[in-house]
Amino acid sequence: MSIQVERFGRSFDGVTAVEDISFQAEPGEIIGLLGTSGCGKSTILRGVAGLDTDYEGTIRISGKEVNGPSGELGIIFQEPRLMPWLTVLDNVCFGLEGPKEEQKEKALEILKVVGLEDFTGHYPKQLSGGMAQRTAIARALVTEPSTLLLDEPFSALDAFTKLQLQDMVLELWERYSPTMIIVTHDIDEALTLCDRIVILKGQPGELHDNVKVTPAKPRRKSDPKLAELKEYILESLDMTRNAQKEVRA
Repeated sequence: MSIQVERFGRSFDGVTAVEDISFQAEPGEIIGLLGTSGCGKSTILRGVAGLDTDYEGTIRISGKEVNGPSGELGIIFQEPRLMPWLTVLDNVCFGLEGPKEEQKEKALEILKVVGLEDFTGHYPKQLSGGMAQRTAIARALVTEPSTLLLDEPFSALDAFTKLQLQDMVLELWERYSPTMIIVTHDIDEALTLCDRIVILKGQPGELHDNVKVTPAKPRRKSDPKLAELKEYILESLDMTRNAQKEVRA
């Protein structure tokens, strides 16, 4: 499923948050929206998801203009947003249609894929942060969406768990081939997961660059091409200069 974002802009109470953003995601491509806080990354994602339609410009999914939420999209937020009174299995089944046994079978299959087949009867309060987010990912995938939207899904996790879930997302991408848009402020995460990185900067947020990441996945973090790209992104976001100022201070 392709996604076209054309001249996207959004204001809140007369204040422009993001303006004139255009990019495209080809079917099966992973696009990263990368930038510092407040540049409009999540605002754009909400527009693509159909959760916010009060914007300027046009968003099309497979040629059809977005005018509200679609069952063809799976959304994963920063917090798992699980229903605490339901078990892991019931959280994943929630929203599925059809006979109960078919729902359970589909949910058990995806829970096995994300490594939670032994925790189906657990409640959210009994899960670690990483396990809760795995459950949220399973819930998003169980409907077999052609597109996944991820809004900083690993930012609340420790570094080790974050790396594990990044690897899992790549495995799921290879298995299901969804088009994906990932909002992140983590440069290493974007370089690990994405085929292209849309760099946003400023307030209001504007498009700075649209960078293709060419090394094949899975990628070695020591790859010199990735190091060059990281340095370019740091310079683009004025992070190198800011880091030097902190050192001098």
